[in-house]
Amino acid sequence: PHAPDGPWYYAQVDLGFNYRITDLQAALGLSQLQRIDAFIEKRRALAARYDQLLQGLSVGTQAQSPDAKSAYHLYVVRVPAARRRAVFEAMRAADIGVNVHYIPVHTQPYYRELGFKAGDFPAAEKYYAEAISLPLYYDLSHDQQDRVIAALKQALAGAA
Repeated sequence: PHAPDGPWYYAQVDLGFNYRITDLQAALGLSQLQRIDAFIEKRRALAARYDQLLQGLSVGTQAQSPDAKSAYHLYVVRVPAARRRAVFEAMRAADIGVNVHYIPVHTQPYYRELGFKAGDFPAAEKYYAEAISLPLYYDLSHDQQDRVIAALKQALAGAA
């Protein structure tokens, strides 16, 4: 079952650590570090292409500080909060792997038990209510990006 937020919801009920990595995975990770610069440059190029493709659409994108360069772990667009779930569901129905990153940590059950509550961090809550992460990965093709943007345009039109 999903919370009213949407199908992306998850709950953190305990504080813990994730140490689940095998020796083989660690070796693979170390070998991939030799190619990290190429991976980051490819992600930056894909993000720049998203920036171009999104011009003229009624979505917000993340501002970049002029003295820093993102490696683009995610590419997040912001849509009006009242339309976010409809846009998300339309994109998923079009077989586009969008997601929502991240639920504000202070709203998670573990932190609520510590006394945090909705309204404590309004900027984080506003961001969360508007955020949708578009697919972004090393092998993403321009054709796939075009399909993502076409589906987003259709979803935005349908969610109006």
